[in-house]
Amino acid sequence: MGAGAEHAPWSRPVRAQAASLREQAARLRSSAEEVASLGAEGAALRKRMIAHADRAETAARSLERAAESLAHHEAVLAALDRRLNEDSGDPGRPGWR
Repeated sequence: MGAGAEHAPWSRPVRAQAASLREQAARLRSSAEEVASLGAEGAALRKRMIAHADRAETAARSLERAAESLAHHEAVLAALDRRLNEDSGDPGRPGWR
């Protein structure tokens, strides 16, 4: 995570949501294998479950990219805050937090 995370940890919950989606996708895949043995209905259900798992993984990848972008923005904001503190000569001055 970027240096600005201590000031604005917006990327943390986004990463947590991505991890949660990946776990859900893994559970769906595991359950899909179990229902596959239920004949034609099980095969159809398995196919839908795998499709949901694929979408969850795609969403998780998108969230991870968003979290990475947020982390970069957090680092920039932290650097700006440090610079403002240095320029003002008042390290106790409230920054952008």
